Amino acid sequence: LPLITSRKLSLSVDDVIKTMKIGRVTCLGLNRPKNKNCLNVEILRQLKLTLDSFEDDPNSLAGVLYGEQGNFSYGFDENEINENLQNVQELLQEITNKYCKKPLVAAISGFAAGPGFDLALWCDFRVVEETAVMAAYARSSGVPISDATAQRVCSLVGTYRALDWVLTGRVVKAKEALDCGIATRVVACGTGLGQAVNFANSLCNMPQACLKADRATILSISDKFSSEVRAEILREKKENNKIALSEALQGIHKTQSGDVRRKDNTS
Repeated sequence: LPLITSRKLSLSVDDVIKTMKIGRVTCLGLNRPKNKNCLNVEILRQLKLTLDSFEDDPNSLAGVLYGEQGNFSYGFDENEINENLQNVQELLQEITNKYCKKPLVAAISGFAAGPGFDLALWCDFRVVEETAVMAAYARSSGVPISDATAQRVCSLVGTYRALDWVLTGRVVKAKEALDCGIATRVVACGTGLGQAVNFANSLCNMPQACLKADRATILSISDKFSSEVRAEILREKKENNKIALSEALQGIHKTQSGDVRRKDNTS
């Protein structure tokens, strides 16, 4: 992790979700390490609430989603598959069908499999440790992938590679993930969270209105979300475009810290 002082960091643990704030970056940790951070109703409910709080926090500009103690997530908890499959699927879809208004970086270590892989794909960026492995489908679960997952995988890697990954259930290593565009960065083992925080912090240093407008522009023309959600994204784009263009016309670059810089580099 980057150098952290008590002034920069605040930490709270909500049982199955650990939250840590480093400056303007909020880290959200899946915290069921004994179960390889497998997803159940409890962790997904808490994650949804924590994501809502992150979005509502004006002092947090970007987020990092990661798994505690060595694994991102190995998919659905086996007990949930046997007893509560519909509820756990619906909760995951509530999260991954939603448009988060702030950038999210997935820090992937260990396994990201099945629904855990889908949660990583929902994020904007994926910082992947060199020893991590991903799988679009957790063959051990026997649960078909959702339409939304299939759409995300196909839009990122194409139909035929998606068929390979899903039907075989084979693992995808970090190099292949980087080569086909799933991984944003590949980093050394044990450095994923720190590198993801650094990456997220670099986004916080950008002019925020322009960054949000550009992000909304790209997501509005992608296949990542439904048409209803894309309409919401277009509204976000329009709102931030106005702010960014107004600042550009004045020759002003406004940073989040409140500094105002003009194009001639005078202040």
